Amino acid sequence: MAEKDVTEKILMSYADVFADCINTLVYDGERQLDPDDTQPAPTESFYKAGKAHNQFCDASRYLTEKGTIVLQYIIENETELEERQVLRKISYQGGFYRRQLESGVPVYGVIAIVIDWTGKTSRIPQSLHGLLLRNGVPPEKLKEIDDSRLVVYHMNNLPLEIRSRFTSDMGFVVDYLNEGNFERRGGQDIIHLEALCDMMEAITGDTGFTEQANKLLEKKKGKKIMMCEYISQLEARGEVRGEVRGEVRGEAKLTSLLERLYDLGRREDVELAVRDMDARARLYKELSIPGNRYD
Repeated sequence: MAEKDVTEKILMSYADVFADCINTLVYDGERQLDPDDTQPAPTESFYKAGKAHNQFCDASRYLTEKGTIVLQYIIENETELEERQVLRKISYQGGFYRRQLESGVPVYGVIAIVIDWTGKTSRIPQSLHGLLLRNGVPPEKLKEIDDSRLVVYHMNNLPLEIRSRFTSDMGFVVDYLNEGNFERRGGQDIIHLEALCDMMEAITGDTGFTEQANKLLEKKKGKKIMMCEYISQLEARGEVRGEVRGEVRGEAKLTSLLERLYDLGRREDVELAVRDMDARARLYKELSIPGNRYD
């Protein structure tokens, strides 16, 4: 997991990838954040609990206008979500607001998002109020407490509509996680091949991604590389196993459906989903079970 965290940070450290994640996930695909208008921001902030402590977020960039900071964006990668995740988000934002308290510069906003790489569903509280209610705070007391919303983006379970908005190398990652291949982006240029393949290796445990990338880099010698060229290199080595991956995705999709039906108490539909393919397709659509989800 530590290696995976590091490789996520490397790919996210590129301005184009960082901005693409913000535009895709926060701004619904609108190109509101231009990578050329950003610059690296500190990932370390401080808080006091008896004595001073430091904390690190994964990736952070400033949006600047004419040399003035307008916003700070934070991306936190998680490989294990926790019930108090919303407090972690608040602590990062609070730490960076604390830096502004006596800075003398114009105050700017801090936007934080959480990206989950586990591929597992999660029922953690999606707001501070939700966490407080779960821990026994009376509902009538919440009106006096400022709320904070937590939005978690599950990269292993992104609908095609959202994945299609990615224009950077991150699009290759999310497509592979959800479809098991890169085919849909065959005509797209790879910008950060080494960082991309390091991340793919960390996610899948397959060293073939970096091995073939190195061969392709040597062959192209600084020229642009399209994903279709990389796919051909992988296929030549036998790395693309579409049939096997399709079986894995299909099994996981059915498992997701059955879990949802059990949770809803629809036991008759469970048997129907197992025995009747047409009914199963109808239930997939009804319960919005994506066809690309697998762990």
